[in-house]
Amino acid sequence: MVGPVSPHVLEAEIDGDKSLYNPRTEKVTILNGTASDIWRLADGEHTVEQIIDLLAASYQVEASAIAEDVESAIVELAQAGLIDSP
Repeated sequence: MVGPVSPHVLEAEIDGDKSLYNPRTEKVTILNGTASDIWRLADGEHTVEQIIDLLAASYQVEASAIAEDVESAIVELAQAGLIDSP
């Protein structure tokens, strides 16, 4: 399972982009639409594979076409302390 979202992270939507603030690192991360979808699905209920499949269906693309990018985004969110590591 990926996530859950770290409880200390604060989020806000600004100009259509999701902004996340990690008070532990004092860093802000701005997510585009796709990264926001990954963030939303990283709820501790979905595996990496499920997230890839859900996004592929939503964007009407093959899962293999987005798998590497989704996995990279999950790793980056975890390294930033925004979600628990998968």
